[in-house]
Amino acid sequence: MDSSTQLTLGGRSLAAIGALALMTGCGSSSAAPPQRAAAAAPAQRLDLGVVGITARIAGDRVHSTGVVLDVDRGLIVTTAHGVWGARSLKIATGIAVLHGRIVARDTCDDLAVLETQPRLPGLVAVRPTGDVPLAAGQPIVAVRRRAGLPSGGRPDLITRRVAVTGAAGGSTRGVAARHAVGIDAPGLPAASSGAPLIGADGRLVGLAQVVAGRKRTLRAALPWITIDERLRELRPGGRAAYVGWRRHYRCAGALHRYAANRHPGYRHGDAQLNAPVPATRLPGTAEVDG
Repeated sequence: MDSSTQLTLGGRSLAAIGALALMTGCGSSSAAPPQRAAAAAPAQRLDLGVVGITARIAGDRVHSTGVVLDVDRGLIVTTAHGVWGARSLKIATGIAVLHGRIVARDTCDDLAVLETQPRLPGLVAVRPTGDVPLAAGQPIVAVRRRAGLPSGGRPDLITRRVAVTGAAGGSTRGVAARHAVGIDAPGLPAASSGAPLIGADGRLVGLAQVVAGRKRTLRAALPWITIDERLRELRPGGRAAYVGWRRHYRCAGALHRYAANRHPGYRHGDAQLNAPVPATRLPGTAEVDG
């Protein structure tokens, strides 16, 4: 078996999507040919790349999922609505539970970048795919972490087969990702929002977006190509510090309304980012002019 097409899940080596699909009851599909994986790429450790997020929003604890983006900077990507208005964040990894803080948010694409505090050696960034769009019928697997520390008696990660429908994701109470595509994933829980979507080549192809409303639940996928575009746009602002994608904040009102409806006692001020973020902690800002 070629190690470049393997994942290591909970300490066990699996053939990338084939074994994951067997775990979740997924059959064969006429998916578009996957990207060629690098021949020398080591097996990924999803158990060290997928994190569980607990956000304290007003008086509620909101569970979601994220994926490690940058090990050296301790950065994680997830969906913005799951942490909007969070007064505290706990991030559960395969090693320990860490504190977290929000360093950037794109309200119109429902995307957030978090930072672990402290930075923890041993985590693994999940390798993304290239600029390949999600195609209708494409089989992918959503992976999320169980709440709390690894138990040892049961798998730490939960996998769920989903398929791209190609239809627009729609919106629930105004929360929508402009570039999201629909997925067929009945019953995918809200705690899976921000879960990495793993493609047939064993690489990250996007994030799951799960938004629970009173009458319906939106389930969609935010493609990696969109996430990558947003990350490339992150640049430092005044005083070599940056606190978000400023031009992508025009959808903040929808997230305020969503949080207010979901979490009694929510205040708009809870969603303010007051602490500046050193530019060197963000993607693409290792070298700052001036």
